[in-house]
Amino acid sequence: MKKIEKQKREKRKKYKKELKRFDLILKEIFSKAVGIIFWLATGQKIEGKAKVLPAEIRFVKSFYPDILLEIGGKIFHIEIQVQQDKTLPERMLDYFYAIRKKYGKTPTQIVLFVGKGNPPPSKFELKGEFGTQNLSFNFVVLDMKKIDPDVFIKSEKPEEIIVGILAGKFKDKPKIIRKVKERIVEIVKDEEEIAKYIDSVSFLAGLFDIKIEVKPMPIEVDIKKTFLYKWGEKEGKQEGLKEGLKKAILLDIEEKFGISKAKQIKKLLDKINEINRLEEIKRKVIRAETWKDFVSSIKNSNSKNKI
Repeated sequence: MKKIEKQKREKRKKYKKELKRFDLILKEIFSKAVGIIFWLATGQKIEGKAKVLPAEIRFVKSFYPDILLEIGGKIFHIEIQVQQDKTLPERMLDYFYAIRKKYGKTPTQIVLFVGKGNPPPSKFELKGEFGTQNLSFNFVVLDMKKIDPDVFIKSEKPEEIIVGILAGKFKDKPKIIRKVKERIVEIVKDEEEIAKYIDSVSFLAGLFDIKIEVKPMPIEVDIKKTFLYKWGEKEGKQEGLKEGLKKAILLDIEEKFGISKAKQIKKLLDKINEINRLEEIKRKVIRAETWKDFVSSIKNSNSKNKI
């Protein structure tokens, strides 16, 4: 039991340490993605260019909000929370008061909860004693597990796409990260831009203990040697080869056995993603003299897919 508790403490320390690594690239991502985050949290839209404000706020002591932005004359404060924290509501009140005193504006505060379990409470209440006034303070908590990652991934902005890694269920994270990478490769064409986003994808994936073996690279890196480029190129070639094999198989069957048989085999081909398996079926089509021979050869193979 003590060993488990120790592991939990070490994991919490790791999370806290990771969150301190928010650099300029990630702040730039959130400054450009805050529009969709604000809409999801409040149902309202904001317009304007985001200005990243200094993170340090001196007010008796210094406060360091995760993300502090000014857009269209309004202040936005975003905290990223990876676990339950009983001190969070009171801390959000401290941030609120410090931000208001420094900038003279009431901030919109949003907590992005990306951890497991229930999100933290969105209210801080202080009951007065000895006749003093009660205090009730609210902020918005957005449980990212309940947000469909496609809300971000379908965006045309790379920054919003990358934030999609924080959305969705934990068990789906590998799939979500894969979709994010596919989308980035699809819409980002500039070499310098792709290189800039690589570390951001890797960092956010690391928050969920999903490692992407990518080392930080200088901006003048040869893009054809980067992880994301190689991944996209490899995936593209494989997908092209799969589709080409499927079309070739259907044409061969249509030529030898007729259109109806080609339609019948198409259902099987749609379920197959292994190139080796498709190549095997292509060879069987060529060798089969009759439709019965072909069907028998497929059924006798070790594949789980049957006609």
